[in-house]
Amino acid sequence: MNGGKKIGPASTAILFLNLAMAKYLMVLPHFMVSEVGNSAWIVIFLKGLAAIGLFLLIAALYKPYVGMGLGELTRRALTSPLGGALNFIIVCVMLVRGGMLFRILTEALQTLETDTVTIEYVGLFVLIPVLICALKGFNANVNASILILPFTVLSVVIISVALAPHYEVGNLMPIFGEGEGKILETAFLRFGGTFELMYLMTLSRSMGDYKTFKRGGLIGVGAISLFSFIFTLIYCLSVPYPVSKNFFFPLYQLTRMIKAGSFLQRMEPTVIFVWTGVIICGLSTLVIAAAELLKNTSGTKGGGGFVPLLVMIIFLVGVLPRSELDTYGIYKVVVNISHYFYIGVILAVLLTARLRKVERGLAYEA
Repeated sequence: MNGGKKIGPASTAILFLNLAMAKYLMVLPHFMVSEVGNSAWIVIFLKGLAAIGLFLLIAALYKPYVGMGLGELTRRALTSPLGGALNFIIVCVMLVRGGMLFRILTEALQTLETDTVTIEYVGLFVLIPVLICALKGFNANVNASILILPFTVLSVVIISVALAPHYEVGNLMPIFGEGEGKILETAFLRFGGTFELMYLMTLSRSMGDYKTFKRGGLIGVGAISLFSFIFTLIYCLSVPYPVSKNFFFPLYQLTRMIKAGSFLQRMEPTVIFVWTGVIICGLSTLVIAAAELLKNTSGTKGGGGFVPLLVMIIFLVGVLPRSELDTYGIYKVVVNISHYFYIGVILAVLLTARLRKVERGLAYEA
């Protein structure tokens, strides 16, 4: 699935951006505001700095293993049984996160466009493109991400400019929201913003070399940190607290505030396009990465056979919550737990690999 032409730093950065944007555009500003009020933009800024520092540390430790990928490295560092079990657990976490994000999108689509049909019916129209894109392979998914991202950025820029009359500096007051302690706690201990590093590491063998991995990852982490900071600041400037606490879909709610002629008052379809395109690309990458991990664990030559099963599991996980509010609650908990999970797993695997000098085995094989 990951064979073929290697991708460069720009494609790596775009892949990371599409992975992270699904979360930042859909729900993360709402989660942040619900915790710290309209000082959420400060939290995002601090979280971005922490993410860049963490990525540089991880990239330095991962340098000898880029051509291997996280799944194979886990098996070699922890031995096959333990490494395989950990790979399986990583896949489970990915699928739960993906299933909840899938459900959030289908709820949004049903509410905005097709409230007379069931979640399951809407969900099929989301997952069929995911299935096709994942079966086409890694490079096809990168190409789709490259096509989608400019439209996403352009749409958000247009919305941001059109919202200028609504910006009120007073909406940012008090500047520290719920307090400095709450800001620091949320920035560094809650809602981890770089779980997507696991995907980059899992698929790193499809990247040119370590320089590509590091440069592309650094650009991606930096870009999503800047983008999410600006978007959250716009959200906080436009919507006073505590009203902002109740906006489940920030991007969509912001478009409804635009009153600048008949064209700009019809921005909702653009938002739906942005949501759907970004999340389809993100879920496709998730499925490809999960299939790669399962391939490493099972010892099979290709991961394509796992794709239909993984898409089906995402669907089943997504329809389990009884309501939209339950979905948000579960996703909020999962994002918090996986924040600790991915940091712990990545550092444990990398440090173990370094202590066991797995790179010597790679040199011997070469």
